Amino acid sequence: MPSPMMKATLAAAGLSSASNILAQFLEAYRDSKPFVFDLAKFLQFVTVTFITAPPNYMWQQLLERNFPAYERKEPVGDVEKQNARDDGEVREDLEQKPKLNWRNTFTKWFIDCITLGAIMNTAAFFILMGILKRQPLSQIGYNVRTETIPVIVAGYKIWPFASIISFSCVPVERRIVFLNFVGLLWGIYMSLVASRV
Repeated sequence: MPSPMMKATLAAAGLSSASNILAQFLEAYRDSKPFVFDLAKFLQFVTVTFITAPPNYMWQQLLERNFPAYERKEPVGDVEKQNARDDGEVREDLEQKPKLNWRNTFTKWFIDCITLGAIMNTAAFFILMGILKRQPLSQIGYNVRTETIPVIVAGYKIWPFASIISFSCVPVERRIVFLNFVGLLWGIYMSLVASRV
């Protein structure tokens, strides 16, 4: 049985595969050329996903451990008396439901989406893609310096909303899959960026 991290990595790779194929198709359509599958571009893009998905999974776990999305309220008073009905049966409907911790949710959002996570993921993408394309270090450095901020700014159109939904509604073990599903569209964009750098 694969671990949750392996399942998330395989799901991310599957979604990255789909986004790269769609991006190649859109690129051919845009350029009015017949579609020809570029295996090298495909393998480069999916390899980056295989390398970055496990650290991203662990990053999400770290954020959740330090800033849990939900907190349980401690029961007040005598739980046995609160849960007992007149006929002696126990009432299950009085169980405390977890409450969303908005402060922790926005803290995770800020760290992951607006600052540290966005910078690290984008820089890692350009570095790994450059290595896989066998670009010289000077070209990789140039791509990191010139492309990181525009990609992060473009990401602000989708990732803040996806992250808030993820942190507040999606269980941590499924978060990377949800974000990669949203990333299907983002992956198309990033595949197009990868083809130009």
